[in-house]
Amino acid sequence: MTSEQSRFSVEKHGPGSFRVFDTKTGVSRHPSFTRRGAQKIADRENAAHRAKENR
Repeated sequence: MTSEQSRFSVEKHGPGSFRVFDTKTGVSRHPSFTRRGAQKIADRENAAHRAKENR
């Protein structure tokens, strides 16, 4: 995985159901009713993961 790729992405799980997918572990979590809400969570998780890697 390069630094250009995001570890966390958004997947649709049904009508009005989105989850944040962890590409490293293969686990879907953080359910959300909107893509925008799930994307905000994914962005926050990616930022936290990058900060942890840069320590």
